[in-house]
Amino acid sequence: MQKLSDTALSIITLLHNINELITRSSDRKSAKEVLSAVRVYAKNKRFTMPEDKMDNFFSVLLDARPLTLTTILKDIAEDVVSFDKKNNKPQIKKNAV
Repeated sequence: MQKLSDTALSIITLLHNINELITRSSDRKSAKEVLSAVRVYAKNKRFTMPEDKMDNFFSVLLDARPLTLTTILKDIAEDVVSFDKKNNKPQIKKNAV
C-alpha cells in the first residue's frame, strides 16, 4: 500500500479538524477560517485542491446541515488522496543493458 505525502496527510488532518469544528463545536466561522488556511497551504506547497468543492463548501456553510458539510469534506479528502497517489507514483528504474 502506497503512503501519502506529508502535505496530503496534513491537509487531511486539517479537513478532519474542520469537520470536528462543525459537528462537535458548531463553530462554522472557525471552520471557514481553517479551510481558507488549507487553501493557502496547498497553494504554497503546489498541491492541487478541488477548488469547486471548496467553493461549494463555503457557499453552503451557514445554511447546510452538518451531515451535508461532512459529505463535502469527505469528497475533498478523497480528491486529495487521489491527487496525491496520482502525482507521487514510485519511480520505476529501468536497467541499463
